[in-house]
Amino acid sequence: MAIVEIERLGFAYSEVAQFDLDRLSTERRVQVRDHGKYAPKDEVQRYAVQMEHSQFPPIVVTTDDWIVDGNTRIGASITRKNKFFPAIVLDVDWAGASSKRRNELTALAATLNSQNGRALTRKEARNATQSLIALGWKTEQIGRAIGVKPSVVTQVRKEIDAAAKLERVGLKANGDDNHGVPAASLRALGGKDALNLNDVPYKELATLTQEAGLNAGEVTGFAREMKTSGSDQAALDKIQDLRAEMGDRIREHELTGRRTKPPMSRQLRQHLGNVVKFAGREQELLETDPEVSSQHVEMIEKSIKVLSTLLGMQR
Repeated sequence: MAIVEIERLGFAYSEVAQFDLDRLSTERRVQVRDHGKYAPKDEVQRYAVQMEHSQFPPIVVTTDDWIVDGNTRIGASITRKNKFFPAIVLDVDWAGASSKRRNELTALAATLNSQNGRALTRKEARNATQSLIALGWKTEQIGRAIGVKPSVVTQVRKEIDAAAKLERVGLKANGDDNHGVPAASLRALGGKDALNLNDVPYKELATLTQEAGLNAGEVTGFAREMKTSGSDQAALDKIQDLRAEMGDRIREHELTGRRTKPPMSRQLRQHLGNVVKFAGREQELLETDPEVSSQHVEMIEKSIKVLSTLLGMQR
């Protein structure tokens, strides 16, 4: 299995029947696992017992002794007081490798880790997906290699796109303390609605996202409103209005770091916006099913009553 993936990625290699494990260090390994999960103690002990009766596949290392695959096998072999183990030695140095080659080594490590032993965690798989996207792999190729769903690949692509544009406009994907952009909001900033904004309006939207802790739906909705405003200046005016409206929310987020929902008044305007856009084509809102027509009428009448009362209070 390892040979197939190694050749798929175009690595030259040699096979060593008795590789000296003393040459290796856990400090020199291609990072695809979270810290502390490279050689879990329980699995090392299980492998050590099984090695008495079974033949395990070779480990995979680079010519400068970086571990690509096989941390648990290495730990189990050392537990058994056996300092030699079969290895596939890739004809590449990690230290001198290009960014592209390092991504390929990460891709190989992630693929082999996901196929052997314990599956990659969600976080590990997402991190590995970034390297595979950088290599230009298609969604189905990434899924085959490390077993992630297409939706996860799409999410990671959006996060990468957002981080790239944030960097271009002079912002970071995640700030310090309470100003970090939540993952869902970051993905919204990497969605087509936000990315369609020019750099200056985009930067202002991203800044407001950090300041007020905007959720993904708000980011997308505001981006659409800004884009349809007609010009960059109109989009910037929209952001200024939103910032003024969210003054209390921004201050609370600054002090506590908590993300709060939009005020009910703002939510009402959003909901009503979905209604008033049907002005002139109200017939599209008609309920044609006789079974629920009376319920439809009742809900409209109740809504009109509530809104009429609210209108009087607001005036």
